[in-house]
Amino acid sequence: MHLIRCFEMKLSTPDCSPGSVHYRVVLDLEEDISELFPYLNAELEGVRYDHDAKILLWDKDDKKVAFRPFEIVMAPVENREEAERLAKNIVDTVNDIWTRRGEIRPKVEGPKPLPKVLDIYKLLPRTNCRECGYLSCMAFATALRTDSSKISLCPHRSESDFIHLWT
Repeated sequence: MHLIRCFEMKLSTPDCSPGSVHYRVVLDLEEDISELFPYLNAELEGVRYDHDAKILLWDKDDKKVAFRPFEIVMAPVENREEAERLAKNIVDTVNDIWTRRGEIRPKVEGPKPLPKVLDIYKLLPRTNCRECGYLSCMAFATALRTDSSKISLCPHRSESDFIHLWT
């Protein structure tokens, strides 16, 4: 039995970019699909899930997909044909996972939040020596927040000084 049997598709320009050459697609659903979110979280790659807020975000190829209880939003989309194809693929994926949910261990936890820039900065020497290639320790801390592999660029600290921030 399918979870999504019927939906209304709306194609519009994004609210934040009036006049955009790309569109966003909203699938208004008749059913609340939030029960499926932990299964999507367990099965899909590139997902960010907030169980309490009942929202699941998925980076699929070059598209962003947002799942909410009664809607699925996808962007960017270039035309109606692409929107219909993408909508069909997403609905098929959702229904497939729903059908197999008995075989899937649901996952309610989302990814660990990134460390705060200030917490990273406090571990740096704060000398602004530029030996790491950045203009300041604060700039380096900002870069480290999303790419911890750069830790080795600081000659004054070792990876073990920072590991607790990402584990």
